[in-house]
Amino acid sequence: MAGGEKAKSSGEYGEQIVKNILELMGWNNANSGVTVPCVHKEKHKKENSKEPQKHGIDYVYTYKSQLRDATKQDVLVSVKCRDGYPATDSGVKSKFKEFVLDLAYAMECYPACELAKKKIPNTDKKVISGLIFWIDRGSEDGRENESVIDKIGNFYMNQECVYETIALVDNKRAQFLYQLLSYTRSKYGKENVEFFYIDTGLNNSSIQRVYRGKEMPYEYVNSNVIPLAISNGDEKRLFIGVAESFCKEYLERLIGLAQELTSTWTAKVTIAFPDYNSFEHREAVLMAKSSFENADFVNSIEVITYKPDFRDEVI
Repeated sequence: MAGGEKAKSSGEYGEQIVKNILELMGWNNANSGVTVPCVHKEKHKKENSKEPQKHGIDYVYTYKSQLRDATKQDVLVSVKCRDGYPATDSGVKSKFKEFVLDLAYAMECYPACELAKKKIPNTDKKVISGLIFWIDRGSEDGRENESVIDKIGNFYMNQECVYETIALVDNKRAQFLYQLLSYTRSKYGKENVEFFYIDTGLNNSSIQRVYRGKEMPYEYVNSNVIPLAISNGDEKRLFIGVAESFCKEYLERLIGLAQELTSTWTAKVTIAFPDYNSFEHREAVLMAKSSFENADFVNSIEVITYKPDFRDEVI
């Protein structure tokens, strides 16, 4: 396959990977292949380019935020699918800066395009956010869990561009979202799984407040804790999916969070780690539960893994 054809094929492959993840997130029917005319032509001018400046965006998803009152949220999604990540930390930061600058320029011009002007009922505020999927397409063992986020660390763009937030999803983060959301859909049924919308202090309107729904909030994409609401007939369940490894102290904090989230409704609670094993961790779970006085609440909690194999869920 020639270089240009391979790059095109890689781009299409990456876009399909991301489309599948967006659908798991409930971001169905995202606008694809959006072109935004440039309104900052001198600032955004590409070197040696004679073509009229414009910005290509792989996906744009717009929705009414449930974490901010009366707010329309537009998320501009950029897909970068490559064969491997840069070998050095400086290489990672340099490439990430290139990706951020490209998306941030598009975000600066986006308010002038027709899609941005479309209104959503019951909103009078707007937020424009960015989301970069930086995917390593390599299929060798372990590469599905490769991460560059830790290598980037504190990152600043100085005065080169202005944007509110840009989130990054690498292989490790994409794998977490894929495994967690696939597991819950398989275990409880797709129709029974929704995202639980926490109190942020910015969504206090009692008239419009919604506590659960099919759309993952943008703010959850980079969170290591994702709360889900499971309904199956009369049974209600709070499911907390965790990206990080099991430890007793972390579990205690999560039990406290679950107690707060279920203070106004009765529900069973499931806390799911990637590496929990009932044989290895059962005593630590009992110790963590013993820190809480409400016996009825503690008895409603189960701890599991969302990455089970034949050794799990035995005890």
